[in-house]
Amino acid sequence: MAMAMAQDERSKIPDLMNLGSIPSDLAMDVDTEVLDPVINNQTFCRFVLSNKGFLHSFSKITLGMLTPQDGTTLPVGVGVYSLIRRCALRIGTTIVSETDDFNHYMNYKSMFIDNDTNLERETYLTSRSIAHKLQYDNTLNQSSNINASFLCLDNGYEQSVNVGGVGGNTKPNPAVLNDNKPVFSVSLADLFPFLRFNQLPLYMIDQQISVELYFEPATTFKRCCSKATGAGGVAGTLYDIDLTQTKFIADYIYYDGDMMSDYRSQNPTLNWDYQDMRLNKRSLTVAQLETQQVFDIGGAGRLIPKVCTAISLGNPVPDDSMLNGYISNAPETINNNNALATTNLIYNDNRLYPIDRSNPAVHFHDVVQTEQNIPHILRQEYNKQGNSLSPIDHYNNHPPSSSITGLNGNFFWLCYRLNRNERINSRGLQLQLQYTNALANGGQVYTHRTWLFLVKTATLSNGKFSTDFS
Repeated sequence: MAMAMAQDERSKIPDLMNLGSIPSDLAMDVDTEVLDPVINNQTFCRFVLSNKGFLHSFSKITLGMLTPQDGTTLPVGVGVYSLIRRCALRIGTTIVSETDDFNHYMNYKSMFIDNDTNLERETYLTSRSIAHKLQYDNTLNQSSNINASFLCLDNGYEQSVNVGGVGGNTKPNPAVLNDNKPVFSVSLADLFPFLRFNQLPLYMIDQQISVELYFEPATTFKRCCSKATGAGGVAGTLYDIDLTQTKFIADYIYYDGDMMSDYRSQNPTLNWDYQDMRLNKRSLTVAQLETQQVFDIGGAGRLIPKVCTAISLGNPVPDDSMLNGYISNAPETINNNNALATTNLIYNDNRLYPIDRSNPAVHFHDVVQTEQNIPHILRQEYNKQGNSLSPIDHYNNHPPSSSITGLNGNFFWLCYRLNRNERINSRGLQLQLQYTNALANGGQVYTHRTWLFLVKTATLSNGKFSTDFS
């Protein structure tokens, strides 16, 4: 009888960690705390959270820039996330979640934000602004033409006419210009996917909880984007972070009455599964990329539901562009014919696909199936097919139709959904890849990045936090 009563009492307490299971009429209070970092410099910052309440998953970290150069902005594809090279969530000595080359990975995640959200919200929150609109003819001789043959970036402002009346130039929204010293914010749920569907019960943890951000080094010139060379901005500038604006806006949630203490006493041990990412990275020459390569990318003994790959061409002055270095290059186009990327994934002595993938439409389909979401980008931006981007119009003096400084073929991500629900054997995963023709740019090499999504288990027992691979 006593056991049945205990079970009945426990059933009245909702799962406070699961955002989707909390009753809508449950009373709660929110305490907001603005935290200064305990360590703060141009390469690293650390925040230490208070052990109280539940941490709201969409708490924010604010970041700003100190850049006197005229017309400089954050990259349109990743926005303020370009500043963060690596992020880590630590509880005690345990790293719960971390992502290397996080700013490059956000080029992938940002593709799934729809047009309206990018234009009306992300422009002001994160400086991401890959939104599109019809580009109407706007020359000196045809100031009100109703013909629209191309698409261009939409930031809420009209194009100005270029000198000579050929094409137009869209200036960045004043809200994203570094001249105006804007402050942007990044969400904890974006930094750590582990927190997107779970509220961390800080009051139940007896260890120090810290968030660490490793910033992109200024010497790589990959923090911001300038105007085109000779147009006012200075490419190759060392952009500094405004350290006075680095803050953690933490929202702590409290629930009504004795519910939180009852939840703690009835749940001395909590377990949940989540995904964490591991990066495999290497350099490739153009000749290597045009020869069939089979890479060992790790993952031995792990459960891995998906894999994402990017091929990024180096640039000696990456900030002299729209996307900086946060791109994934598609194969080159020769005489209006698109080259092919042939790929497959080998694991547990079998190929993921019976026939190697080479059709770009199938590659795009694989991205959709992997994420169960459709990227909001143009076909030309994915793999250089079609002529949607105007060859004469510009954004911040950069032509979006360029493969080097614009958007042409710079969102060519390859994804693999491992659908057999098998643990990877001791040999690990092998990735097969070949471009029939790769873009060459002054002898620069490609960087091949692959993120493995590993299934992990987290345990909170009597105030102590630990993680392990599933």
